[in-house]
Amino acid sequence: MKRIFLIISILLLLGILYIAFMNTSNPVNINVLYSNLLDAQTKAGWSEQGAYFYKTINLSAYTILVLLSGIFVGAGIVYMFLSAQNEKVKAYQRELEKTSISGMNNASRVEVLEAKIKTLEKAFNTVADERTQLEVQIKNLNAEIDNLNKE
Repeated sequence: MKRIFLIISILLLLGILYIAFMNTSNPVNINVLYSNLLDAQTKAGWSEQGAYFYKTINLSAYTILVLLSGIFVGAGIVYMFLSAQNEKVKAYQRELEKTSISGMNNASRVEVLEAKIKTLEKAFNTVADERTQLEVQIKNLNAEIDNLNKE
């Protein structure tokens, strides 16, 4: 689809340039302002005719000016929409980064908690072993005390 629009736009551009080239010798009058808006003086190529100031230029120059202004206006509109889309994409990327960072943060918290649990389990096992050793020692000491009391 993009290629079709590109081909159509190139053909239209070539058609406009062909029409401009074929009309290089044809003049056209462009009415610009009412004469009562300006002094009734002739200014730098502007002529006064009735109620208008007008300028006579070649039809090809007029066509090229319209073409260039259309290209710049179109490019400006496309740039405006493109920059708005880029801002939306950047905001979405920031949101994704935040969620991935929070997800990574949660994953790292889970890993830290698992490591703490393992450490506590090891400490509990060592305490349990020490308790059993102390119980054995207490039994031995009680047995010795009983032996001493019997004598």
